[in-house]
Amino acid sequence: MIRRFIVLTVAAIALAACSPEEAELTTTTTLADTTTTAAPATTTTTTTAGSADPAEPAITEYEVVVRTSTADGEVLWVLIEPGDYNDIDLENLIRELVDESDTALFEVNVFDDAEALEAGRVAEEARTEEEQALVDEHYLVALVDGAIIRFEGPFAEFGETAVGS
Repeated sequence: MIRRFIVLTVAAIALAACSPEEAELTTTTTLADTTTTAAPATTTTTTTAGSADPAEPAITEYEVVVRTSTADGEVLWVLIEPGDYNDIDLENLIRELVDESDTALFEVNVFDDAEALEAGRVAEEARTEEEQALVDEHYLVALVDGAIIRFEGPFAEFGETAVGS
């Protein structure tokens, strides 16, 4: 009984030392004693730590498809590869673009589909239903007025955040 307690305590301490970003917990239960004596069978729970979900890659490559200069600053239309992005990946991309730009950025529009990007460049009132559907599905995030990150389309639930925050 004390041996099981020590094993479980050591496993718990080992798991606590793992970074939350690195640990994905998996629990399995196995039979530890399967004898036919009158003693009841006991079970042992094993927890293993794995890496974080590899299906959420960071955005490592992007293409500035269109760059326009305005009196307020640069307007960028950016294309990224389709992927399993999250709101943090998209926010980090906008922050990276702002930080690395040698000129003031006024607006950035990020899409993960080239046709949707082109449809997004069409004035909203002039878009066909098909173009609007593409925009709704593939327009991911924008920099607005040089200071606000606005999540779009499938990420709209995340709302807005200031660039400086």
